[in-house]
Amino acid sequence: MRQDIWKFTLLLIIAGIVGLALGAPLVTLLVMALGIIGMQISGLRSLRKWVENPGGNPMPETSGQLYQLHRDLSRKDAQYTKRKRRLNEFVSQFRSAIGALPDAIVLIDNEGKIEWANGNAEHLLGIRWPADAGLRFVNLIRNADVAKMLRPSEPPTEGVEVTGTVHSQIINLKCVRYTNQQRMVIARDVSRLIQVNKMHADFVANVSHELKTPLTVLRGYLEIIENSADLPQKYLKPLTQMRTQSARMQSIVSDLLYLARLEDHNHRGTFQTVDVTHVINAIMEAVQPLIAEKNHKIELDVDYSLSILGIQTELYSAFNNLITNAIHYTPKDGLIRVRWCASTDGASFSVIDNGIGIAPQHIERLTQRFYRVDTDRSRDSGGTGLGLAIVKHVLQRHNGELIIESNEDVGSEFRCYFPTEQLVVVKRTQSDADSESA
Repeated sequence: MRQDIWKFTLLLIIAGIVGLALGAPLVTLLVMALGIIGMQISGLRSLRKWVENPGGNPMPETSGQLYQLHRDLSRKDAQYTKRKRRLNEFVSQFRSAIGALPDAIVLIDNEGKIEWANGNAEHLLGIRWPADAGLRFVNLIRNADVAKMLRPSEPPTEGVEVTGTVHSQIINLKCVRYTNQQRMVIARDVSRLIQVNKMHADFVANVSHELKTPLTVLRGYLEIIENSADLPQKYLKPLTQMRTQSARMQSIVSDLLYLARLEDHNHRGTFQTVDVTHVINAIMEAVQPLIAEKNHKIELDVDYSLSILGIQTELYSAFNNLITNAIHYTPKDGLIRVRWCASTDGASFSVIDNGIGIAPQHIERLTQRFYRVDTDRSRDSGGTGLGLAIVKHVLQRHNGELIIESNEDVGSEFRCYFPTEQLVVVKRTQSDADSESA
């Protein structure tokens, strides 16, 4: 900038001297000023042409401030070109990596229009790229659950299973938002996984069914031998242990068969209005001997007007498992609170105790089959290790969720949450509920 000022000042001085010599200094100064303006306009025009097409136009011959500006723009353009080349290489590598995945990947915008798809999208979903670019995903995959999943709001974490349009396989679809305006649909063929899971469930159900009859026979003979008057005293303790273990095994078989029924989606019962108060009263009556044995104090907080749509036997099993667990794992003279109440977005059945509690690392695995925090203590209590797995499956069938909160040596809370659409409000009073339970 300083160089331009000195150059323009020198030209004006020369023009002034020449003007004085010619007797017209103002005219020569005006002509020189117009010349300087013309030079700047010409330089700016050349620079603009170069900016619009750096590769097609030669570099303008400028100096001073225009030269500095041109040099800065040249450096920025070189950096931008290099960065663009690297980004193009990265995008190319990214698409190649996605194309090599066994899953189908489809990128869609906020309106659900297809922006890009890898090669497997045609094999699994029948979506071809670039032929289907700009088409709406739901127009190619017509499914109400998929349309709900692709709404602009936050996509659900769980996937949607649909039948493939190409080979009729079972496809699991998940939607992931990776920018404010773009989402990624991931499709995976889960036909083999479903088949393996079904084979596993059928195997467990068949084995459990086959064990049921011989166990019943074994228990019967053990009881006959144990009650025999001619039985030597030395055999009494082994026979008692055998009968106890056979009873425990029969309980495990029964729970496994029950789990198999819960997992069989083809044998889903009809939902009816279930009086949760009646279910709780029936459970409390059944577990009264256990409560008396350990001298527990029970506090009930029940909304008598709140019922639920579901299957009564399944809900009884789930709630009974939670209450029985609380009784078993709470030391004598403990406090157990049972609650059934509404919330802002649904209702919850809670069992809260002041028992031994559970360490944080165990909580996520509690609903796995046969998972035990303390193996010896669980077996001594007579548990099968399947109770919480049954609770989880019952809640899934009732659109519910199991929430577990616990602290060691403080106690635990097992809460069954049910959404609003699963609830029924009935006009009842506590006296009505007490008379029904009586």
